[in-house]
Amino acid sequence: MSLTEEDLRALPGDGEGIDPDNPGKYAPLLEDLQGNILNSHGRNYSVYLLLQFKPERVAEVKQWIKKFSIDFIKSAKQQAENARRFREEGIDGGVFGNFFLSRKGYEFLGISPAKIPGDRPFRFGMKNSAIAASLGDPKVDTWETGYQGDIHALVVMADDDLVCLLQTVNRTVQSLRQASEILNREDGFILKNARGQIVEHFGFVDNISQPLFMKREIAIAKEKGSDFSKWDSRASLDLILTKDPNGKTEDSYGSYLVFRKLEQNVKGFREDQRQLAEKLGINEDLAGALAVGRFFDGTPVTVQDRPVYANPIRSLDTMNAFDYSDDMQGSRCPFHAHVRKCNPRGDTGRIESSVSYEESLAMERGHRIIRRGVSFGDNDLTQEPESGSGMLFLCFQADLENQFNFMQASWANQKNFPKINVGPDPLIGQPQGTQKWPKKSGENDVEEHNFSLWVTMKGGEYFFAPSLSFLLNL
Repeated sequence: MSLTEEDLRALPGDGEGIDPDNPGKYAPLLEDLQGNILNSHGRNYSVYLLLQFKPERVAEVKQWIKKFSIDFIKSAKQQAENARRFREEGIDGGVFGNFFLSRKGYEFLGISPAKIPGDRPFRFGMKNSAIAASLGDPKVDTWETGYQGDIHALVVMADDDLVCLLQTVNRTVQSLRQASEILNREDGFILKNARGQIVEHFGFVDNISQPLFMKREIAIAKEKGSDFSKWDSRASLDLILTKDPNGKTEDSYGSYLVFRKLEQNVKGFREDQRQLAEKLGINEDLAGALAVGRFFDGTPVTVQDRPVYANPIRSLDTMNAFDYSDDMQGSRCPFHAHVRKCNPRGDTGRIESSVSYEESLAMERGHRIIRRGVSFGDNDLTQEPESGSGMLFLCFQADLENQFNFMQASWANQKNFPKINVGPDPLIGQPQGTQKWPKKSGENDVEEHNFSLWVTMKGGEYFFAPSLSFLLNL
């Protein structure tokens, strides 16, 4: 029996999450869904190949896609089984693969318009002038060359063994020569700090506060002390999955993927962080936390004024089990702080009286995205590169317009969200602007300071993650 719309709208497993060992009604879904969607593949190194298929080579392209799918793509079920074997027996699952198509890629393969995934931004593409204007993106002719043309597909390959991965990628590149041109290749990695935490180039912990779908991830959150009363990180499947119109089973699903290359000016950010600290009369760690919304170790600045590692009074469950109900004036965590802008945790209902808190919270939760970003460039956190390093930003969702695009255009970019004239997100807001920062002297005092644009979008595209049954039957 196939999944119903009610199944997709409800928290899976009655709130306990999907158990891959006993999937029940979710079994057909897991068998046909690509891995890395419901939870991360977890590899340390990854390579991203942006492809443009060669004219008159449709048959060769289809054969290549089918072979790549057999050799490297793991279903969500296989991913879970491999992860369990690694935890219990130390057996590595090998190179992990994903394959994603753009709208132009579907057209190249001869898929009828009625069978091409119908999300509006996906159909238009990220280079569309209206889409780019809404996102505040730089002009396409300023993007890196490999992103300026028509991109048909994105191939992802990942492994913990870097040498094995690079050798496998080289063989894959050779196999592609007859069928496709490689427009761009990006090499990514998981960047970690001295405490072993996953961070981005500015040095702040990344990949926390993700929507949770799987039983193991939900159980881990509970073990860390979260009872989901302050913030519920669990999510229903309709946040991330949508029917694959070309799938061969009743439970064939896919997900829309945003891929963006974001270059980070680390030196510029840290100089601005020092200037802000001096202007506000606070230490540099707190100045950075006011911009991001968390200290570099992930501690929410709305919870305390020092990182957890420096103040063990609070336990690590505060990393995600919090909201802003005790910080209504934005005196601890500014309204423009990156994590508050992109996940307001009920702010709209607390500030906008015309909408009930419950309705606004449900609306906000429906805009969440599922992040799978990795770093590129310099792998040394002691360095301060001005260019050539940053994040390969990837996120999955069921609705591009309502999720990533809304978050970027209506939240991060807007100076009047969630309150009038608080300024744009200092990290990813486009264009840059002036923010209001709380002074140390009192919660009602503010200081204006303009964070320069230290994150630059260098190119990207929208993709769809097709079901395995579609890829294997091309």
